[in-house]
Amino acid sequence: MSLYFEWRKSCGCRVPCNCNIQPKQVEPRYYFNQSDEMMAIPADTPTQAIELEVTTYQPNEPVKLDAMLEAFILTENDPYYSFIVEFSLLRGTTPLTSESFAMINQIGKKESEKTIINTTKITWTDIVPLPGTHTYAIEVNHITLPEQHIASVEVQDRSLTAIAFPPRKTPNPE
Repeated sequence: MSLYFEWRKSCGCRVPCNCNIQPKQVEPRYYFNQSDEMMAIPADTPTQAIELEVTTYQPNEPVKLDAMLEAFILTENDPYYSFIVEFSLLRGTTPLTSESFAMINQIGKKESEKTIINTTKITWTDIVPLPGTHTYAIEVNHITLPEQHIASVEVQDRSLTAIAFPPRKTPNPE
């Protein structure tokens, strides 16, 4: 038989901490959002695939962002196909970075639909100028091409994570 109990300080931490000296807003904070529901991406319409709210407490806090999206591109019953799918990371309406997945002038088997699967990963460090709550999002855009022969573009597994770090303090020269 064993006796188990959980010790917590009044601050809520499970382990010894320095919350009385250094408040939680100056320690790294982790945020995440994920989904595995299938989502259709209409042509030429940037579509928000996932979003995440992050709170910063001081000016110039670095926010480390990581995103992953799995895309499914289904071709029509034509041997020739082309597509461009663009994944953009935004803070509010401000674009931070983007990644594209494209296959141009491809030739496949005749009278056969094809499913192309791609996993895109985006990593970015954002330096947030002002404290507050900021919304990060991943937008997916299926850019229409002539003679593309694409039946659908969908995303399924997707995640967006962030770690907000307090800005580094420079030591006082003495």
